[in-house]
Amino acid sequence: MMQLRSRYLGSLVLAVGLLVAGCGQEIKKENEQLKGQVTILQKENADLKAEAVTLKGESEAMKKELDEMKTQMQLMEEQMKAKARPAKKK
Repeated sequence: MMQLRSRYLGSLVLAVGLLVAGCGQEIKKENEQLKGQVTILQKENADLKAEAVTLKGESEAMKKELDEMKTQMQLMEEQMKAKARPAKKK
């Protein structure tokens, strides 16, 4: 009886050991895949940050250009109004 119980316990320990070893390999494999995904996501994040900086710079340049155009338009309107006014007679 003792020998049977010992054999059963030994088989159980072996089965659990194999199961854990198999799970360990799966966990390692999944961990490596996740590390790869993290690396890819970090690169994408860096690329997106760089693109955001570029877009912000372009946006600021366009705002400046728009302001300059508005100023030129106001000057032109003032010049047109001045030309449209009749000269005062003395």
